[in-house]
Amino acid sequence: MHSFRAPLAIVLVVGGCRVFDAGVVNPFDGDALAPLAIPPDASDGPVDAAQLDTTREVARDEAGVVGPAAQMGCSDGSREGFASISDWPNIAGCSGAWSLGGLLSAEARAPACMREAGNDGRNPWGDGCGVADLCAAGWHVCRDANDVRRSSPSGCESAVDSVEPRFFLVLAGASAQGICSPDRSAANDLHGCGSLGQSESSTCEPLNRRLTFAECQASMGIWSCGGPGEHLIEAALVSKSESALGGALCCRD
Repeated sequence: MHSFRAPLAIVLVVGGCRVFDAGVVNPFDGDALAPLAIPPDASDGPVDAAQLDTTREVARDEAGVVGPAAQMGCSDGSREGFASISDWPNIAGCSGAWSLGGLLSAEARAPACMREAGNDGRNPWGDGCGVADLCAAGWHVCRDANDVRRSSPSGCESAVDSVEPRFFLVLAGASAQGICSPDRSAANDLHGCGSLGQSESSTCEPLNRRLTFAECQASMGIWSCGGPGEHLIEAALVSKSESALGGALCCRD
């Protein structure tokens, strides 16, 4: 496991410069995100070379607890958050990427690439995938804070080790004031569990972390949340280009 330092980072945002507070984990150090060449997975049968470029490089999260997808909750059978299945049988943190942006549409709730995404999946780049492709059949991306509360007896506690720079989101945003709401038009920031990002608002409990536009910008393109003029609608736009730094929270149906 690599170690990470957390220096102050300055990024340009709407209205001027912002300095990250000490709660932001900075994972962008040394060779932590060194690209990896992904070989074909022979265990799943032959891979069509025309559909999968095995020489393409990707910053990929380390594999977590591995097992049958239906048990792990993650489509690739590798669970990176809420690692203990005996403690958390109904919720999982699933690392991966997806190219089809957004969390709030009906399309975001349905798999788009046959659940082949995930850091250990056949499509670790998430090409043609939505966020729902990170969850196994019989599971769904956790809808909101209430879904996490029902699925995890400890909320976000112990979702990841404190030194792991990972964030796992739910399918919800917040108001412009940062208040979590069931209103599907509320699209401010990304909300979930993990160690990466800002501390969450008390209105979003039991979720403990949020990514704002600034944290997305600081992720070196891994988390993509739109342009500077879209800093209040991250949840409507977000996509993820690499499988490092987390992914989605998946709850059992």
